Formats: sequence, structure tokens, C-alpha cells
Amino acid sequence: MLKDLTQGWTQKVTKNESGLARSSAEVITEAPSSESGVLPLADFGTVNYGSSTANGSSLSADNPTEIIMIDNSGADKDSTSGISGSGGFSNTWLRSN
Repeated sequence: MLKDLTQGWTQKVTKNESGLARSSAEVITEAPSSESGVLPLADFGTVNYGSSTANGSSLSADNPTEIIMIDNSGADKDSTSGISGSGGFSNTWLRSN
């Protein structure tokens, strides 16, 4: 479930597809893209993910892989905290490009 506490809305999407391996799950904060490539990363401040789950279990139980966005010089565009036992973590904006 996705909640925007500043705007007061909630969004929940559940997909059930037959034949899928159900071998991965993603929780993503990322820059948008266009036909010309990746656009600058908006200053989103800090995004908090309260509890990330897949198939009813915390993502922390599956030894998740952290992926950091970098600019052309290799500098981090965001910072990701460690993940809690309930699957909670945060992403903090560092730079646009």
C-alpha cells in the first residue's frame, strides 16, 4: 500500500497473474525517464517505506539488494538507510545529476 500523508491519499494495487515465478519484489524510488534517457532526479527530500512485504513476509527476511542511483561522475544521487526487521527503510535525495 502506498500512502501520501502530505496529500492525504492511499493507493493499493494487487496483481494476480498465473504462470509468474514470483521470484522477486521491488520497492523503488527512481528518476523518471523519457525518449532521450534518464531525467534529473527531483528533490524528493526523504521517502519513508514503513513495511515492505512480498507474499506476506518482510523483505528484510530475503537479504534484499540495495541499488543506488549515481550520476555520470559516479556520485550518489540518493542515500538508502538500512532495512528494519519489518521491512521499513528510507531513501534520501542527495543531488539531481
